Formats: sequence, C-alpha cells, structure tokens
Amino acid sequence: MMPRSMKHPVPRTGLPALMLLVLLALATGPATAEDGDSRYVTLDSLVVNLEDPGAARYLQTNIQLETASQEDADRVRDHMPAVRDRLIHVMGGRGPAEVRRSDGREALRDEAVEELRELMEELAGAPLIDALYFSNFIIQ
Repeated sequence: MMPRSMKHPVPRTGLPALMLLVLLALATGPATAEDGDSRYVTLDSLVVNLEDPGAARYLQTNIQLETASQEDADRVRDHMPAVRDRLIHVMGGRGPAEVRRSDGREALRDEAVEELRELMEELAGAPLIDALYFSNFIIQ
C-alpha cells in the first residue's frame, strides 16, 4: 500500500514563483510614500526605553514627518541617522504615565518637532520639518 502523501503529491510549480515574490517584497520593503515621491518622510519603527524603576518599559512608535516639498523630504532623508538619534534622545527616559496621556503625547510631539527643526537648521541650513505624526504609539 502506498503512503497517503504519495497518492496525491502537492504540485510544486507555483512554489518557486511564490518564494521569489516573497523575497522581492522583503528586499524592496513596502511601497510607501517615503520612497521619494512625497513630501512626507516615514521613519522605521522607533523603540526607546521608558523610565520605570519597577520594570523595564518601552515605547514603540511609528513616525511620519511632514515637509513643505518633496525636495525638503529628500533633504531630511539625507540626515536620517541624525534624525533618529535626536528622536531617541527626546523620547527616551520619560515615564510611562507621562506619555500615556494625550497631553503628554502632544508635549512630546511639540518638543520633538522643535528639536528636529533645530537639527535640520544645523545640518541642512533650514528647519525643513513642518509637522510630526504618530501612526503607532505602543507602551509596553
């Protein structure tokens, strides 16, 4: 008697093509506005430590920066390591209760925009950033 798996083999014709599509998607990343065709700059997920003496706590957030033009967005992208570093500095070390409240998140947003504008002024000669948006904000 033939084993059941041998009676009805799974066709493999589509598997290599599917694997190729998955690899291409992983290599190129998601198609987003940050690919250079927008005045918005999408940052990779940002994770920072929060200050909580009782436990290890983290803030994970996704951020989009708004600029006046696509050219300004490209100039911000040129300085992405410095932008991420400044955001980690601004957002890290806060208490979970402080960033959990709506007014705390707004204060954090305002401070981050101010810091990033100063940074862009130093590095690019103009503030470049008009607004900062949180598309994800998780406290763990």
